[in-house]
Amino acid sequence: MKPFIMVSTRPEQEAAEAEFESFLNQGGLSREELQHVQITDLDVLSPLHPQDVSGVIIGGSPYDTSTPDGSKTRTQLLVEEEVREILAMGLKEGVPVLATGFGLEVLATYLGATMSPDFGEDLGTTELFLTEEGRQDPLLAGLPQTFTVLVGHHEGAVDVPPHATLLASSADCPVQMVRVGRAVYGTQFNPELDGHQFAQRASIYADAGYGYPGLTEDVIESARTATEHQAGRIIRNFVTHFARV
Repeated sequence: MKPFIMVSTRPEQEAAEAEFESFLNQGGLSREELQHVQITDLDVLSPLHPQDVSGVIIGGSPYDTSTPDGSKTRTQLLVEEEVREILAMGLKEGVPVLATGFGLEVLATYLGATMSPDFGEDLGTTELFLTEEGRQDPLLAGLPQTFTVLVGHHEGAVDVPPHATLLASSADCPVQMVRVGRAVYGTQFNPELDGHQFAQRASIYADAGYGYPGLTEDVIESARTATEHQAGRIIRNFVTHFARV
């Protein structure tokens, strides 16, 4: 099988490594089958020749695309530029892409959508429901009409991005999962995280502005006792559907 590439956009090494492990586990992949790339360490486009990979996974980040450009660090500007390049390659060359969290936010703004803090979600769980198109999509095959996912983000898309198909939504964040074309996907929620991994990330980002002060332990306990982690099927479906020999 040609490898999948996991691109980390998080500046925190501990969080990036833990995220990579989560995608490995949920995708049922080996380290040879899912290769890890830190977006700021090298030119991420050099190993992403369309004919050499099965697909690309873009991880999340604490960055917000709606931050004014003048207030963004050089690192954030570089990360956003590189993510846009990967998304453009996916759309132009037909390379499958699964962009999560911040990756969806960059995808949405790249397509012309507006992000707003009105659709941010505190660390915790939310109920996702599939649209009619979502029920027919191969990445959501085997999932129920509604299921619980783990979330935590400062902003969300105001509308479905132009040229995108809405696959899943929730009460507080209407744009939770989209598809662009046949092979580029974005999820606002975190399909890679089960309760234990979510608790680990919540601890790393305890001071990053998510949730309310003093509620971190409650949030972690809620995540640990959440129902069966079903969203990981999205990653397994992505791998199964797009794996190339």
